Amino acid sequence: MDISFFIELVKEYGYFSMFVFNWLLLFGLPIPNEVAAAFSGVLTEISYFKPVYAFLSAYLGLVTSNTFAYFIGRSLGHRLLNRLNKTRLNGPISRFSAFLEKHGEWAIAFSFFLPGIRWAMPYVVGANRFPFMRYLMFAYTAGFVWMFIYFNIGRMFPYAYQTILEHLQGFLVLVSVLIVAAALLRYLYSAKFTKK
Repeated sequence: MDISFFIELVKEYGYFSMFVFNWLLLFGLPIPNEVAAAFSGVLTEISYFKPVYAFLSAYLGLVTSNTFAYFIGRSLGHRLLNRLNKTRLNGPISRFSAFLEKHGEWAIAFSFFLPGIRWAMPYVVGANRFPFMRYLMFAYTAGFVWMFIYFNIGRMFPYAYQTILEHLQGFLVLVSVLIVAAALLRYLYSAKFTKK
């Protein structure tokens, strides 16, 4: 990926552009979240940006986009859930909602470390009317840890961070697929014994 375009934007708009990169990921900006977070760290090493301000700009972009997604899910998602509850997906949706109610905080926190799931979780959590303050506590804390890790990967390896992130992202996608497959197998296994 050619990052010269982003470097030009950062030169023009400074810390605000770091906020915007991380905020726009909510709307499908065609770069992985990890790259945007690490890129902010890279800029503190190859340019004049101060690490604390760069980190805060990127982190605020991440958490405000997640909060926005939560409210989109909360205001529009329940209609979709109500429609899906009238289909054969009623069972899985109610089980997921019960799981979210029982283990929701940890599911929210863990989702930040799984590509794809991280993007969808705020919508799902909002659609399930998960309490906002509980969501904030776990999402903002997990987001801080996640941003801290990737921001510092960018700072420690400013010229090799893209290669590192490609390998790491491949590993995290594999972990996400394995978790979804295990959950699906467990569901199918329990559904088989419920019928008997």
